[in-house]
Amino acid sequence: MKKKKMKSLPAIEVSLFCQQVAMILKAGIPLYDGMEVLYRNYKETPYGAAFQKIYDGVREGGSLYEGVKEADFFPKYMVHMIQVGETSGELDHVLEDLGDYYERESRMQAAIQSAVTYPLVLVLLMTAVIAVLVIRVLPVFTEVFLSLGTGLTGTEGAVLSGGVVLGRIVLTAAAALLGLGLLLFFIWHAGGKKQLLSVSQILPSVRRLMDKQTAQRFAVVIAMVLNSGYHLAHALELIPDLLPDKRNIEKAKKCQALMEQNGDFATAVEQAGIFEPLHQKMIRVGMEAGQTDRVMERIARIYGAEVDEGIHRMVSWIEPALVAVLTLIIGGILLSVMLPLVSIMMSIG
Repeated sequence: MKKKKMKSLPAIEVSLFCQQVAMILKAGIPLYDGMEVLYRNYKETPYGAAFQKIYDGVREGGSLYEGVKEADFFPKYMVHMIQVGETSGELDHVLEDLGDYYERESRMQAAIQSAVTYPLVLVLLMTAVIAVLVIRVLPVFTEVFLSLGTGLTGTEGAVLSGGVVLGRIVLTAAAALLGLGLLLFFIWHAGGKKQLLSVSQILPSVRRLMDKQTAQRFAVVIAMVLNSGYHLAHALELIPDLLPDKRNIEKAKKCQALMEQNGDFATAVEQAGIFEPLHQKMIRVGMEAGQTDRVMERIARIYGAEVDEGIHRMVSWIEPALVAVLTLIIGGILLSVMLPLVSIMMSIG
């Protein structure tokens, strides 16, 4: 039987784990002893078995990377960054950065959830209201109209029929919006995050954000590996596993291939199109000055700030956009009810 993969830790728990391990390392406590303490703390939780694997991996091989990889419930990006940290000898700094990164991600997830949940609840309630109006109330208006003995002809009948049709259209639109929201929610939580991200790149704003995230991660890995004294070729081998989507993975692989062909990192980066032109120039100047690691650190900070700002901007638009849609739906409700009333009044008049 195929082994079921354990659900990943929430971002805030990942952040806490990284911060705890970073403190253990900075305090000079042997990693083996620190992992034993963490295992005991989590032993009685649903994650106890996974933390035992981490502890066993560190005890047997002395590698945190092997432990978290075996546990198989941490984000892929975190696992590979721990590998980079161990390779570069900067594991404590990498874990601190990961702790901050996942703390920000946790706050961002909470902001997105808050921005989406309230409007979706309103959509659900409005759908129920529209269904009652279309299925129960509008037929009563029709019966009243027919009882007047004029039939569904003329201006009054057209107005009444229009209200009924409009009510059904609005009901269909509200139900479709609600269904789409629920579908995306289930796909995301069923492990379809990567597929949704790929599809979402048809939106220019999302595609630009993914490109900036790629540039940030690329620059972070290059800087860390260079600081540790390793060659650029080693960093380029690690980078594809850290990127979130296929399109940017291909860019990283192209950069690696170009680097192998001509040995010119600045040219390879320019031809791969990973960074913006200004930052490409910065890399070339940094290489000529022997300051490639410092330049990459600076570029990583720039792109990191732009990614955070871009995500906040997108989140800030979610709630107004959903509220605008709700406004149209509510307007449709009012029309679908008022038109039949106007029709009846015109007939009585």
